[in-house]
Amino acid sequence: KMIDSHCHLDHEPLISDLNNVIKRSKEVGIKKLLTISTSLESFSRIKEIITKDEIIYGTIGIHPHETETNSIKSGQIVKSLQENEKIIGIGETGLDFYYNNSDQSKQILSFKEHIEASIKTNAPLIIHSRNAELETFEILNEYKKENLKILMHCFTGSKEFSKKLLDFESFFSASGIITFKNSTDLQETFKSL
Repeated sequence: KMIDSHCHLDHEPLISDLNNVIKRSKEVGIKKLLTISTSLESFSRIKEIITKDEIIYGTIGIHPHETETNSIKSGQIVKSLQENEKIIGIGETGLDFYYNNSDQSKQILSFKEHIEASIKTNAPLIIHSRNAELETFEILNEYKKENLKILMHCFTGSKEFSKKLLDFESFFSASGIITFKNSTDLQETFKSL
């Protein structure tokens, strides 16, 4: 059984071809699709998408790129999780200091709101971290006693960062980047994981 644990069905070209995406997924043995929220507008679409088929689940979250124009409080996240049993995770959240599409302080505040909601609900956090290893770790370390459920999405971080995250019993997802010829450091990191 296969689960696509991180798709964005509310984005083009998937949303306008949703019926075929679901059909093809089932044909190749995909049992569940987890479509990931990136903004308030995205979450609005996701609430509709998860009603289209029993295999589709969703998350609620604000991607760090979107924190300039989107904000959410932990209470809103908790309420959304309580209202819909098919919303099963929190994110995509975190820090992205590579593109800096949003002010860093806004990203940090948003990340903490998501963490607070995770603590209140025990729902897993789906974390995006790019060029922000130190800051991501320092924030997570503030909540170390809370036994957070962490999935580091599309992990491209250093081996040192991965070892620190293992202390939180984090999970890690690898993207296609791991197959690139110049990704030997990342390949070694995943071997060690």
